[in-house]
Amino acid sequence: MHPELAALMELQAIDVQMDQCRDAISRIPASIEKEERYLTGFESSVAELEGEVEAARKKLREAEGEIQSFDQKLRDTRGKQTLVKTNEEYRALGAEIEGYQSRISALEDTVLEIMESMPAHEEKLAGARGELETARGKVQGEVKKYENHQADFERELSGLLDKSKALAGGVSEEWLKRYEGLRKSRQGLAVCAVVNRTCQGCRMAETIKRFLEIRDSEDRIYTCSNCKRILYYHEEGESVELSLPAVDEE
Repeated sequence: MHPELAALMELQAIDVQMDQCRDAISRIPASIEKEERYLTGFESSVAELEGEVEAARKKLREAEGEIQSFDQKLRDTRGKQTLVKTNEEYRALGAEIEGYQSRISALEDTVLEIMESMPAHEEKLAGARGELETARGKVQGEVKKYENHQADFERELSGLLDKSKALAGGVSEEWLKRYEGLRKSRQGLAVCAVVNRTCQGCRMAETIKRFLEIRDSEDRIYTCSNCKRILYYHEEGESVELSLPAVDEE
């Protein structure tokens, strides 16, 4: 086999691995985002329940404040009753006192209703916070795994890149340029096998004469007559692992 062809075959295998590493790295941010969206659901639930509890507490404070205000007005009005001089004024103050008492009674009912409902709201909030903490721990663990995977892929990619550069040094500028061009135009598959006269990249058959030349050549590199991929002979019956689409899309 031509030494440059052997180097190109190795280079193809390494480039496929690098593509797989880059693809895996490119998918990691979306995976992390998915985990964060999962956590956001729990955070939203807790925020909503916190809002409900705080609204109930605010309503309770306001009702208690109003009770105090009306209670003071009630006391002031009762004090005025001892000072009035006519029955008409006395009846007017009595009606005012009844109004304050009625309002205080309604507010006390509101306070009681809120206080009775608060334990259930707070229990529900505590449960949601517990679920949030559990989810947060799970998500943090998953994100850490993704970050570790990314670091592993980046280390692997760096090592493969060094190997790729070393191999590229053993290939002429002409063939390296053709290889890179084919990688771009042929779905990443620039070097492929020819088996039983057939290019495994485009499935087009070579002539018997050209196939025998490819099979027996040790000092020349051949390309497919149809798709122009760089070819190497592969014994029929042996598996061909391309790690890429074997047939061009029509």
